[in-house]
Amino acid sequence: MKVYIARHGLTDWNIARKAQGRSDIPLNETGKKQATKLRDKIQNLDFAICYASPLRRAAETAQIATNGKCEIVYDDRLMERSFSDYEGQTVNGWIEATGYDIGDLKLNTNIGNIEPVKDVLARTKAVLDDIKTKHSGDEIILIVTHGQAARGLHHNIMGYTDDTDWWSIEYGNAEVGEYEL
Repeated sequence: MKVYIARHGLTDWNIARKAQGRSDIPLNETGKKQATKLRDKIQNLDFAICYASPLRRAAETAQIATNGKCEIVYDDRLMERSFSDYEGQTVNGWIEATGYDIGDLKLNTNIGNIEPVKDVLARTKAVLDDIKTKHSGDEIILIVTHGQAARGLHHNIMGYTDDTDWWSIEYGNAEVGEYEL
């Protein structure tokens, strides 16, 4: 089965380099245009269904990108990683404040109540397992999510160990990747 994983379009917090996490930030005008370009890029694919995070930036991207051509199922397990105490802070600010690599799979820290990286991996694996159970091998699935959740999906599909570089994959805003599940 083919799975396409897309990150949401641009938000004002992306521009400001603020950690969004579970904060429900909408797309800005550029993000809406990016979602439209994503729609144009994937318009010839016959998606059986779209799974999306219920946070506005991902939900809006999914709605624009699918253009009503398939059902969208919102799944909380596709929400962005919680950055808890650091949400709304600039990325450089909270990285310096934690003093840890929050993507280190061996460390698996929850400093500042950040969701541990292995928890992101577990919940995104559960989404993929459900998709495998509910859909046939010849279907095409779209997933619209966030940067950290997209990493979790990618590493679950491609495989990982405690030595895997969490940061080795980066989805730009409204960027999509194709995988075989």
